[in-house]
Amino acid sequence: MIVKMFTLKNGLEVFNDVVAIRIKNKDYNLLILKDYISLLGEVHGYLEIEFENDVIKFDNLDGSFMNNNNVFSIIIDGDYNDN
Repeated sequence: MIVKMFTLKNGLEVFNDVVAIRIKNKDYNLLILKDYISLLGEVHGYLEIEFENDVIKFDNLDGSFMNNNNVFSIIIDGDYNDN
């Protein structure tokens, strides 16, 4: 899978060879894998991008996302904490 993340701070970042994406909100938890259904939504909380041997975590995130044809695109509003 491919993740395209746009922020005002870093511009467009593209992550290739993503295995899974986790989203934790106050209303729902999502685990997005390869060939997952098309989705539109918002995240207000936690995002995790998993690779084969690495994980990138983002806390206190606000943004809008779309998942379609194994491309997960997200636009981040404001600042966030990355680990």
